[in-house]
Amino acid sequence: MAGIPTLWVSLLATLAGLGSLTLLSTAYFTIRFLTLHLIKPSRPLQSYKRAGPEPAYALITGSSAGIGFSIARAFIQQGFNIILLGHLAGELASAKEQLRTLVPSASIQILVMDARTASPEEMQAAVQSIAHLNVSILVNNVGGNPVTLPPFRVLGNYSSGDVDAVINQNARFMARLTAMMIPILSRRKEEGGKGAERGERSLIINLSSAGRVGLPWLVMYGATKAFNWAFSCGLSRELSVDPGTRHIDCLAIIPGDVKSQGNCEGVSPNDPRSDEFAEQLVRKVDCAVGRGMKELRPWMMHGVQDWVLSILPEGVKSKELIKMLGKKKDAFNGAWEKSR
Repeated sequence: MAGIPTLWVSLLATLAGLGSLTLLSTAYFTIRFLTLHLIKPSRPLQSYKRAGPEPAYALITGSSAGIGFSIARAFIQQGFNIILLGHLAGELASAKEQLRTLVPSASIQILVMDARTASPEEMQAAVQSIAHLNVSILVNNVGGNPVTLPPFRVLGNYSSGDVDAVINQNARFMARLTAMMIPILSRRKEEGGKGAERGERSLIINLSSAGRVGLPWLVMYGATKAFNWAFSCGLSRELSVDPGTRHIDCLAIIPGDVKSQGNCEGVSPNDPRSDEFAEQLVRKVDCAVGRGMKELRPWMMHGVQDWVLSILPEGVKSKELIKMLGKKKDAFNGAWEKSR
């Protein structure tokens, strides 16, 4: 390299090094992404089952229909007993019968409670009613956009009741319930006096949403889903510090669009059904927890979509989000107009 100034030699060497690091980093994350989504575990959620004659229980909120029911269905197929929590007694009874038909030997309990209006005293009484059960998993799934119709509206048209309803259902209820459930999830049988990593583990799953990035016409919904994500990540780190709770894993789930009872308008044909989404969730939790991940996008294409969105310039990102949400707004509000 005679005749090339030393400065240029150093610059070229630095750029070559950065290029190599970029290639290695890209290869590393690509391999991790593909192995997460393509390798199927032989015994999903085995770490959260309990020793003894009675299988462990999973408490799933908002589980009478939609994604919550699909998660309950996926868990019961893995050998867990189920506690269904929702606010419609008839819908819960129907969900219970469907699950019982699927796995007749499973124990299925019901808790009737409205996440928007439940008082701390009512919640504590409900938690005490299941305290004798071997609960090892809590799934904070309940959520939605419980506002006065039409569902997609500008924030300036929200009443104080609309604002409070979204916060109560999506954020306040899950935070209170999780705090009340941690003492139950902390219980475990130590094996020969070994540490938590050798004993029985527990799991908290918190349903956030890709909408946590901030959505027009769903401002309160997106904001509460951002809360769910931050709550879950912070709690995961906090639980890992205390010897009494470090056996409790905590993971935020970030769904994109999923076809379900509550999300049936303006959904792409390529988006998963709730049962498909739940199946992928069950398959991938163990890998995500084992890697120390704080968040998981169970559906592979949701991960790709989220990555693309993250690298877009803000102007392009906002334009695309407004375009996408505009189509959903027209679909949802149009369906509401026709039903009036």
